[in-house]
Amino acid sequence: MVNEVNRAQLDLTFSKIKKAETKSNDSSISNINTTHNVYSTSEKKNSFQYDGFLNIKKIENVKKINANNYVYLGSTNMSLLNNMGITLDDDGSLLLIKGRSHDLFSGIYQKYANGGFKYQGLHIENEKKNDIKFKELYVDHNGDLIGNKREPIGNNHIVENKTQLYKIKFNKIEKEYDLNEFSLNDNREKLIVEYEEYIPRNNQQHDLSNINNILELKENNIINICRDGLNISLKLKDNQLLTNGLPALLPSQGDEVDNGQQNNIQEYKIKLPLKKQDKILAIKPILDKIQLVVDKGDRIKIYYLDPLNIFSTKHYCYEVTRLKQEPPLSFYSMVGENNYKKYHSGQPFSSQTIGNFSSRHIPFLSSFIDNARLNINKAKEQYALKEYKTMVKNIAKAVDPGFRGLFCNIRQLFNSSTNAYNSKQMALHGIKENIGKSYSLLNRVVKGIRNGITQGEVIYSLVKDLKEKESITINHHNDVRAFFGINAFHLSNGMGVNAFLLASYAKSHAITLSKDKDNKITFSFINHQNNLLAAGLSVGIGEYAKKWGEESMNYGYVTPIMASALLSASYAKKSNFSFSLHINDVSNFINKGVNLTENQLISHSTLETHQDMSISVGSEVRSEASIDVDVMLTPDTQLTVPRNAIGVNFIFNLLKLNLNINKFIDYGELDITKQTKKVDLDLLELGVDFYRDLKFTPSTTNSENIVQWYPLASVKDFELMLQKRVNSLLKFTLFENEKLKNEEILGKSRKDLKGIYKRVLKINRLLEKFPEKYQLSNNINKLDSIYLNLSSDKKPINNLKDNINKNIITTLSQGKDESFQTQITKENRQHNISLFLSSLKGRKETLSSQEKNNMNEKFKPYLIANYQLNEKSRLIYTELRNEINHLIEENRDAEQINLDKIKKSLDDLYTTYKQRFANAEYQITSTDIMSVSELSYKKKTLPTGFIRLGNKKVISHSQVKGSIDYIYSEDRERINKISTNYYY
Repeated sequence: MVNEVNRAQLDLTFSKIKKAETKSNDSSISNINTTHNVYSTSEKKNSFQYDGFLNIKKIENVKKINANNYVYLGSTNMSLLNNMGITLDDDGSLLLIKGRSHDLFSGIYQKYANGGFKYQGLHIENEKKNDIKFKELYVDHNGDLIGNKREPIGNNHIVENKTQLYKIKFNKIEKEYDLNEFSLNDNREKLIVEYEEYIPRNNQQHDLSNINNILELKENNIINICRDGLNISLKLKDNQLLTNGLPALLPSQGDEVDNGQQNNIQEYKIKLPLKKQDKILAIKPILDKIQLVVDKGDRIKIYYLDPLNIFSTKHYCYEVTRLKQEPPLSFYSMVGENNYKKYHSGQPFSSQTIGNFSSRHIPFLSSFIDNARLNINKAKEQYALKEYKTMVKNIAKAVDPGFRGLFCNIRQLFNSSTNAYNSKQMALHGIKENIGKSYSLLNRVVKGIRNGITQGEVIYSLVKDLKEKESITINHHNDVRAFFGINAFHLSNGMGVNAFLLASYAKSHAITLSKDKDNKITFSFINHQNNLLAAGLSVGIGEYAKKWGEESMNYGYVTPIMASALLSASYAKKSNFSFSLHINDVSNFINKGVNLTENQLISHSTLETHQDMSISVGSEVRSEASIDVDVMLTPDTQLTVPRNAIGVNFIFNLLKLNLNINKFIDYGELDITKQTKKVDLDLLELGVDFYRDLKFTPSTTNSENIVQWYPLASVKDFELMLQKRVNSLLKFTLFENEKLKNEEILGKSRKDLKGIYKRVLKINRLLEKFPEKYQLSNNINKLDSIYLNLSSDKKPINNLKDNINKNIITTLSQGKDESFQTQITKENRQHNISLFLSSLKGRKETLSSQEKNNMNEKFKPYLIANYQLNEKSRLIYTELRNEINHLIEENRDAEQINLDKIKKSLDDLYTTYKQRFANAEYQITSTDIMSVSELSYKKKTLPTGFIRLGNKKVISHSQVKGSIDYIYSEDRERINKISTNYYY
């Protein structure tokens, strides 16, 4: 009986290693077998691809760029090259325009002290010389880049006026570096371009031929576009913009358009805010706006007219009082990659905007400044449109100290349908209740929902182009933070003791969309709640060194040391309800109200919940340096406006009790199928936090205006600049759920089995320490610093740059010919590695220049280097697993189980393989170039020391910007080829 008990417990114990091995393979989600029809945006047209090499064309003068055919690619629905422009060269071939964007100070320096802004042209040239030539470019209402094919000139020198339109889509930029070969075209990268025949609807056909400067054709420049239920036409004639289809009296509108019917065919002039000497060279449609190319004499400018801004207060006296220089943007550009929110966009024909300075480094007021700038810009637009009531509302929002955030927060914090879910039924109900909020937020950046496009088509348009490892997240976050403190009592030497209470409650719900390699779209609905309560006493030692002052104000520098005793409790709960369906089913699934049948809910969805509760008793010692401006309110009270401190917290957790409960409701179930519970008790945990503290902090002082220390107003509410946790000095686990399951049947062998259990955990930790694959994340500035290997402690070694001239190929000595050939191969390898690293440097600089955190937009590029164990180390990994499996099988079939022998075997395995793994090494396999971009809408109260509420809505896009694959020789000893694919 004892042996059966032991065998059962051994199986349970050894299964931990099995679980670790298969854990990564259990996360896939089954497809929902829906019966929805396949969604298609249009009837499939003839399409084809060609490979065009990118050849650099130097642009010495911006006036030589064909402005009439210029299009900003950020207005298209392509994520590739969306920070660049495109135009046509003299022969009608595509020419990409590349420049560098600048923030305020670097832009002013470049403009006035470094020769002005410079641009680079990139030809897309096909080796077979059979690429299509175009006579005009524009962007249709769906965001597709459209080109009108240029017909060749006949023998009689007459060009047939024929319209043949193509959608132009850039897929990727690729290049392969064969390190041992020599190529004459070393510097050229290949751009994969896709063309698809395009037939527009009747009310979306345009005649743009007179914008072409190559051939003088007597044709019209006419645009057909929709404006709030009306199909209207705009024509450029005699430097005037004419329109028909509009009613006699017309108010200005918002920023969405609908399909409708034309009600007037007579043409009328539209008055534009241009000078008399300005000449309109061309007009064209860009999404739902009109692009105007204007010659201002000394330079060419491009403006964008919103048809909804056309208004008339008198019969047929149409007017537009405001033109924008920022083009209409697609989803990819609006969500974090909009270079037009910088001082200089990096593109020609645009003005510099001083108001687009970056405010993220302005202490305390950065979010307030961004909110004011955004709403003031809206107010200017409304003033130009003579919408004075709306203008006043936007001005009020610009100076709002946070009242909107207050009311929005209170309502959302009490919304029970956004709580973490406990069952699949509750999850589905909560999703239906709140998904409309996600749609509304998304529709701010994806146009067309009022243009006859369904919500399902909007979602489909985003997910269809997602690559593996990419995702789109729509998140709603609400929080409230509060601090209350009083002077409790005084100690000797005038040291006061302050009692304080810190509390916070945060709540968020989000939807994440991602796609796998099988074209399955995964929907993940994540709800998160977080509660924190901390109370304690604090006492400080230090002096306020008054530097200078004037009447009721003084300026100073303070360096206090403060000690606090804390009792804190936290509770967090998170749920993730997810399911997958094929991409062709997405549109109908959304349009039918996110309906899951009972069978689909049971069999094709998962729900994970995680609860984390902790109570800790500890102490903190804080030392900081701060610069303050203090205003006396009363003889005994002053206000620090603002408080700017940089400091360090030393944390001593005397005791910390954690309770973690994880539940997983699997496929085929509605109720909980798996649950793990873990209780830990940690003693003497050490930590250090470096922080920055920027806020209003009211402080009580005596009449002599001497401050000895500041109250603990923000220990739990500062920005972490660096965080480092030290392992516990003493730590033990009260109990673990798995160990208790069979406690009654362990009997006399409990002690021995516990020893085996500990040894299994040690081996398991050894395997976890040396996984077969390992990822290393880094800043984008490290992109051209390629480390070929990682040591056993995961430290990068063997930089590719250092290998250019060191031990690459040993020169042969058998004969002159062989020696000469080897030397040539070595030089090829050195040359190609240098070429590859040079290319990476340019790519790094491009992405670095786009990085931003300004005006509620963020863009952060980074890289992930992927490594795997080399052949020798992977053999060690495999042998250890085989040894463990052999030990399990040996004892499973044995009549008598010798626990002491098993313990010794496990000890021997751990000792042996720990030594062998000490020499393990990882080889680089690939590098993923990634970015996270974000567009947010914030409503926050001012960050006082007492209470703060925040409401934040965010759309974020995790994007693959490129991938680099390293192809090894057959013996895996060295890299022979490097393959690159870029999407920027």
